[in-house]
Amino acid sequence: MKKLLVLMLLLYPLSAVAQTYEWTDDRGTVNFSEDLGKVPKKYRKKVKRWDSGDSGAPESTVIAEPAKGKAKGEAKVEEPPKGKKLYGGKDEATWRNEFAAANAELRQAESELAELRGRLGDTSKMSRSEYLMIQGNIKNDESRVQQQRKKLDLLRETADRLGVPAEFRR
Repeated sequence: MKKLLVLMLLLYPLSAVAQTYEWTDDRGTVNFSEDLGKVPKKYRKKVKRWDSGDSGAPESTVIAEPAKGKAKGEAKVEEPPKGKKLYGGKDEATWRNEFAAANAELRQAESELAELRGRLGDTSKMSRSEYLMIQGNIKNDESRVQQQRKKLDLLRETADRLGVPAEFRR
């Protein structure tokens, strides 16, 4: 039973979909928070956002604060940097990163699915419960692959609509 539990835990890697915000205060102390609301207002414009699925490098983020005298829902609009063309409010690097992440997630899901299918090649030393568990995991991974393909297709459609050049989509 313990082996089965360990096997299930290994087959279901839990990925936390969390963001961590990093900022440096006036004293030079680096602070972290998982809630943007806990970042003091005077540091929010310089906050760095760390996504759980990133390659390890933080993404610099400019947080739009409501302008004084305007309604709460109206945020300050940041001007794009001169010389950089934006597509839907995103620059070349952002589009490249989004496509790279979507493609990597799809490849990972397909790889895990292929590995599970390969494990079903030799069922002679496998218990019935292991076999059924692998079949269930295959169904889950098939669903995950379909979701990743839809996500990539939606990203492509959005990029097409906004006129994002093909070289940004690799």
